[in-house]
Amino acid sequence: MLHRLHLDIISQEEQLLSEDVDMVLVPSNMGQIGILPGHISLFASLDEGELVIVTESNHDVFAVTGGFIDVNQDKVTILANSAISAKNINIKKTEEAKKKAQETMRGNISDRDYKLAEADLRRAALELRVAKKRRHQHSPVSKMS
Repeated sequence: MLHRLHLDIISQEEQLLSEDVDMVLVPSNMGQIGILPGHISLFASLDEGELVIVTESNHDVFAVTGGFIDVNQDKVTILANSAISAKNINIKKTEEAKKKAQETMRGNISDRDYKLAEADLRRAALELRVAKKRRHQHSPVSKMS
């Protein structure tokens, strides 16, 4: 039996994932961290970015917007401000959210509302980047020699 990590991803809304994985790549305040079985204990801030989960048969990507990561023995817990799997991102809806945030930022609004719209814009841009990357990786490509 291969040595694996147990990964839990929990957002403010719900537990998104609880499964054994081979490797996790995490955007942290210390840069991108690769976590394999046997990793030292670690507690770090999670940055906005792409969280990559690798198993023998699959590779999944989540868009995460901050939070914390806790590694203890072979258990990894991600407590994310928000997280969504690339396969669950609705590109059309996310493009609309991006456009709405841009329009809001162009308006005559308070500093607080501007910062909220800016956060919405960053989140939408991240989700689009993650979704389009996944779509590109999973699209049929004819290889020509």
